[in-house]
Amino acid sequence: MSKSLPPVVLPRNVWVDLYAETGITTGVKLIIQNTGKSEVMLTEDDTKPFSGYGHNKLPPREFFTNDSGAIGAWAFSSRGSKLQVEEG
Repeated sequence: MSKSLPPVVLPRNVWVDLYAETGITTGVKLIIQNTGKSEVMLTEDDTKPFSGYGHNKLPPREFFTNDSGAIGAWAFSSRGSKLQVEEG
């Protein structure tokens, strides 16, 4: 089991690279929990997303797990939020 990481704070209207923010190696499976109060959009991409499609909605207090081998993991919140991200 890996050491717990500090929460990832999502500023309003900013895409955040979850692998870069946590220091977890790209491609490692992630367990993501929305510990904030606002819905978060997640997407798998190797660069910052700019389109309005291909996103998964993550409501507050819910979990999401990506697949190992992911090319990237990005999160966005229009109101700001907080995520707990751990290696899966």
